[in-house]
Amino acid sequence: MFKGRAELVDPEKGTIAATFAETCEGDGSATGKVVLKHPIELTGTERLELYGDVKDQALISVSAKYPTGNKIHEFSGKLSLGCVPDQGKISLVKTPGGKLGTLLEVIGNGRVSQEP
Repeated sequence: MFKGRAELVDPEKGTIAATFAETCEGDGSATGKVVLKHPIELTGTERLELYGDVKDQALISVSAKYPTGNKIHEFSGKLSLGCVPDQGKISLVKTPGGKLGTLLEVIGNGRVSQEP
């Protein structure tokens, strides 16, 4: 079993925006959790997504639960591509979703390291 962790640093401010933790099983499956330093409000079709540098596909994501919006403090789930390897790069992004779903605002970047 591999347990990884990363601090996701805001590229503009240089401060920690969120932390990421993952637990990887021997069969390659993995679960992950993102905890935000400060809540982010999502409205309409907006989403927060965590990407790795291996493939252009979100590992985990969360969307607004209500059209009027809700604050996201953390989100978790099964990682779509399995375990992010030791020293793997990850990015947390916000997207407006819908037709503008390819517009990404980078919230934080980091590198996964194995927990001792």
